[in-house]
Amino acid sequence: MRRLVITILVVWCCCAARCFAHPATLATATATVGPDGSVRLTAHFDLLAFALNEVPERVDDEAMRALLAAPPDELQRALDGARDRFVNDFTVIGDDGRRDALDQVDVVFPTGVELASRGLSRARLPVMADVTLSGKLRRGATSVSFQFPESLGPIVLIVERAGHEPGAEPLEPGRASSSFPISNNAEAPEPANLSAAAKYLRLGFTHILPHGPDHVLFVLGLFLLSAKLRPLLWQVTAFTAAHSITLALALYGVVRLPSMIVEPLIALSIAFIALENLFTSDLKPWRPLVVFGFGLVHGLGFAGVLSGAGLPRGQYLTALLTFNAGVELGQLAVIGLTLATVGWLRRYNWYRPAIARPASGLIALLAVLWTIERIWT
Repeated sequence: MRRLVITILVVWCCCAARCFAHPATLATATATVGPDGSVRLTAHFDLLAFALNEVPERVDDEAMRALLAAPPDELQRALDGARDRFVNDFTVIGDDGRRDALDQVDVVFPTGVELASRGLSRARLPVMADVTLSGKLRRGATSVSFQFPESLGPIVLIVERAGHEPGAEPLEPGRASSSFPISNNAEAPEPANLSAAAKYLRLGFTHILPHGPDHVLFVLGLFLLSAKLRPLLWQVTAFTAAHSITLALALYGVVRLPSMIVEPLIALSIAFIALENLFTSDLKPWRPLVVFGFGLVHGLGFAGVLSGAGLPRGQYLTALLTFNAGVELGQLAVIGLTLATVGWLRRYNWYRPAIARPASGLIALLAVLWTIERIWT
């Protein structure tokens, strides 16, 4: 049994090691719809992942850097293919259900020459780029909705209309948005309704499972400290309180740190917690304080998902509360799955030497590698 559990842990960590060192960045899009039916949309997403025709969470650094280092003509062919996929898979849907609702479509897509001029062969990953699409709705259209290529992953759509507050809507991969009226006199869908809250809740959950392997490893590090439940509850409480604080402060613009600082610190926090597990099995007085401090850093990482989306200020509270609730549910799911998998083994004397320590060692090793990569790549 011990060998089976250790084998599962090794395989899991090896799979996690294949995740690229940088965290995936949420795609965003802003659509401006005029009363005359004009539409201008700017999408901001991970260009290299899209050029490789994969969702960002499944593309590693090596594939991205190989594409950047490819000969100019090969890189341009990949970008041309990406442009064609974007044009074919991005859909503007009219009120009559037609999926080709735009006339006079013009698309501005990054080129290999532009990438070279920006020195992206030495750029930090991911390489985020803007794609602009403009056109005009067919005559007689009264409303419009948008559907993005599935390989962009989750995306937050902001819709702007003259005379109205912007509306924001998080979209699951490949799903169409709500229908937005074109007329100035028509009311757009209420952004803070139950449906939008449920979407932010899901966005927070998926930011942990399956798209947050670094946050998952941190929670596992908390779990592995002791075979007792009380130390885990103290740590999770401290972590939850801390990341809730910085998530709120960052979303409202009170505290901001660049991802090039936050992400290495998140990886370093995982390494610290896992290494401490190797030397103690008791909840030391400083441990909840350390976890609280690291929780503040993780909260800034969570905030990067929402603060970079350009949400309308009127939707901040809804997004903050439901996204944070989704994060909490994701963390509880990690703990629940871990309890179901190895929790019942914690009553055995060999649990710590055979499971907790080896797993903590693997997590520490992986986190150190992530720390180095996030600093130097």
